[in-house]
Amino acid sequence: MKKQLQQVAGLLLFAATLGIAAPTQAQSPTRKAEKPNKKRAKALAAGSAYTKDQLKYDSEFAVAAASANMLEVSLGKLAQQKAIVQEVKDWGKTMEQEHDAAEQKLEAITVKNSMALPTMMSTEDRAIYDDIDDRKYLGFDKKYLRDLKELHERTVKRYAEAATKLANPELLAYVTEMLPKLRAHESQTAILFERANALK
Repeated sequence: MKKQLQQVAGLLLFAATLGIAAPTQAQSPTRKAEKPNKKRAKALAAGSAYTKDQLKYDSEFAVAAASANMLEVSLGKLAQQKAIVQEVKDWGKTMEQEHDAAEQKLEAITVKNSMALPTMMSTEDRAIYDDIDDRKYLGFDKKYLRDLKELHERTVKRYAEAATKLANPELLAYVTEMLPKLRAHESQTAILFERANALK
């Protein structure tokens, strides 16, 4: 038995020297937030007017929305640094400010309702950020605006669905307030992309 434990310890040490992370260390930041939310849904369901599935949906929406807000804020800052055209820089600043304000409202709601939010964006959203950041300066404006347009399409779809499914009245009010703003962001981003795409 002692020999087996020494072998296991040796293998773990070998894995560490190769830089192999344990599964828990490689876990997505959003998954870390979802764990306590699942426990919350299970605990609250018994004495709540909402079902476990409704509580779970609400927290999963909040986690995804928080990650999307963090991505938008980070991309907005990146656009202010890397964009060539001034109106793209300005739009990046608008995205940073408006999604930061949206995130603060979301955080206030989730704190009040004891929901956990991620401290970092999801692995998927981080990959989108890294892909845009990896572009050379010359092609940044088009890439940023194209991806931002797609991001807003995804977000509008998510919020429109949430408007019909959310149980929490405060989250529902948040979504109702945000949807027209997100649709306006999507439209303006499409206009800016067409302008950027027309430039040779």
